[in-house]
Amino acid sequence: MLNDPDIQPLALNDGTYHWNGLSKLGTTWDVYHGDAAFVLEQLSKVMSKTFNCVITSPPYYWLRDYGVEGQIGHEKTIDRYVNAISDVMDEVWNILSDDGVLFLNLGDTYYSGKGKSHGIDRKNGARRFGLRAVDESGLGVPKKTIIGIPWRVALEMISRGWVLRSPIIWVKEKSLPECVRDRPRRKYEYVFMFVKNRYYYFNKDPIKGEEDVWHIPDKPNSLSRGKHTAAFPDKLVQRCLDVGCPEGGSVLDPFAGSGTTMRVAVESGRSATGIDLSRDYCNYMVKVLSELDEERQCTFADL
Repeated sequence: MLNDPDIQPLALNDGTYHWNGLSKLGTTWDVYHGDAAFVLEQLSKVMSKTFNCVITSPPYYWLRDYGVEGQIGHEKTIDRYVNAISDVMDEVWNILSDDGVLFLNLGDTYYSGKGKSHGIDRKNGARRFGLRAVDESGLGVPKKTIIGIPWRVALEMISRGWVLRSPIIWVKEKSLPECVRDRPRRKYEYVFMFVKNRYYYFNKDPIKGEEDVWHIPDKPNSLSRGKHTAAFPDKLVQRCLDVGCPEGGSVLDPFAGSGTTMRVAVESGRSATGIDLSRDYCNYMVKVLSELDEERQCTFADL
């Protein structure tokens, strides 16, 4: 199935594209190609407060180039990036149930201010793409500092009404080490657990013993490896689902990438919706998800 020609989507009146299907477990999945904030705004008009859980990892600030016009992550200033992510999360708020949970994974970026890199990143070619804002002078922070992107986003979201219940530390076991000599190598990222209200769904049993420090190997599933340069590991998604999504619930990933969140959710018996700006990633998600379908086909539905 993964080598089949692209499954054609339904073109919606708003300029986005939509695929959907029904898995062997009877759970539905939907993939939307378009800008996350715009698609969410349209969806919220007909399915407000629908999703029980959101699990997502937006593009990090100037760490990768996904080759798509309008991609988040290439803003010229830190504030523009923070606001771009927070604006999408504003739309997530509208479509997340009142007792829903958002798991937001964000990595950080260092400010070099030393000009265009002339080296080759043998670990990941998508990390080298010319002169970045974090290579130019005038970003507003000292050279060589870590920018603190995750916390800048978190604080902005708090100012907009989100409740940050836990800044979870994801220790990336067995990850490839950074090549640095003058500071400790980074071995963790944040997974922020946000909610909308005082009362929300939460299952503590899966994290007893680890609590807010999760030791999970940074190893994407073989379906995602090689397609997406920064895919979630399945175990991280499953942990979030076990903690923050009821059985049979509905899951959203507004930056779906290669579709790990959607696939793991569907395999666990939960319906899933994903959005991505890259048509290439959307095609890939649809092909993978179609393998889980009852009749291994897609059906289409309009908003």
